[in-house]
Amino acid sequence: DGLTGEMRAILTRERVRLAQIPADGQLVVISSAIPPDHPACVVALAARIPVVRRGELLAEITRGKKLIAICGSHGKTTTAAMLIAALQQSNFPAGYILGGLFTDDTPPARIGSNDWVVAEIDESDGTIELFSPHLTLAVNLDWDHPDRYSRFADFQAAFAGLFSRTRATVLLSDACPASARWLAGSGGRPGETLTFGRSGDFRGEIVREKAGEMSLRLAGRFAPTEVMVAAGGEFNAANATAALAVAQLAGAAISRVALANFPGVRRRQALLHATSDLTVLEDYAHHPAEIRALLGSLRRRVTAGGRLLVAFQPHRFSRTAQFKVEFAAALAGADSVHLLDVYPAGEAPIAGGTSADIY
Repeated sequence: DGLTGEMRAILTRERVRLAQIPADGQLVVISSAIPPDHPACVVALAARIPVVRRGELLAEITRGKKLIAICGSHGKTTTAAMLIAALQQSNFPAGYILGGLFTDDTPPARIGSNDWVVAEIDESDGTIELFSPHLTLAVNLDWDHPDRYSRFADFQAAFAGLFSRTRATVLLSDACPASARWLAGSGGRPGETLTFGRSGDFRGEIVREKAGEMSLRLAGRFAPTEVMVAAGGEFNAANATAALAVAQLAGAAISRVALANFPGVRRRQALLHATSDLTVLEDYAHHPAEIRALLGSLRRRVTAGGRLLVAFQPHRFSRTAQFKVEFAAALAGADSVHLLDVYPAGEAPIAGGTSADIY
């Protein structure tokens, strides 16, 4: 209130120069990796423009909707993308917000025409506590983000809170020990808790696989008995099984071609180069469990006499420090490993959290 006209003019110019905030900007939404002293935050706060984290905005815009929350340590984006593709194929007009980009021209977000909305819920910054979904899918509960959750128990508690706030169904992996432990003591929540996987309430099993596509035999509570999936590998079979289970629980009609035209997600086994002698793939795997699953799948594709070469860039110093032994063990599945410097994602370096420590 005490700013003069000249000071306000200077502030407006600085807003454009430093932060690229439009003069009529009303809200600044930031990633949790953006520090408070970023020019956009400083200028916005000085101009009394609210600054909120992405998770906070997402919780607000999905309030009052039938939110399908896709959560877990890894695999969220691919599973959410598969769910979105299956819903679109069945003409189920749900809205969605994807935490990545499809490989085709499918937009990463869309406003739906019914009450449902699909969104990935991130536990890394604590905004998971703001959501009360209608249906929650947890693809796995492998410990991650030790910068926020110094104990595995704290990590599990964040998800347990989300599950307890879920109004209808919670869907968990039958292959995740942490999910099984929560399920064993989950009596008293208002909705049902179901499982997916090779032996869950919703079962999926690969019966045929070739060149990046597979056929899944479905059983248990599934209505169809077999679907085509434009993806490969056991972990994608689990992702597809989970996505199709959620689609059915939401009321969509699943057909045999529900995922036959799944476009895929960028940086998830993205093919960069392919000849008879060399194939180059890019993948976002940044957790030891992801790397182990990915390299295991790729190892089966290496022809006799071939080699599996890996260039790995760790993501965050805190994660590297906590899981360096697990990273080393997972990367040992390659014939040769080339370690890049850690991508900090807004973190300052910490002792024991460098690529040299993995080495």
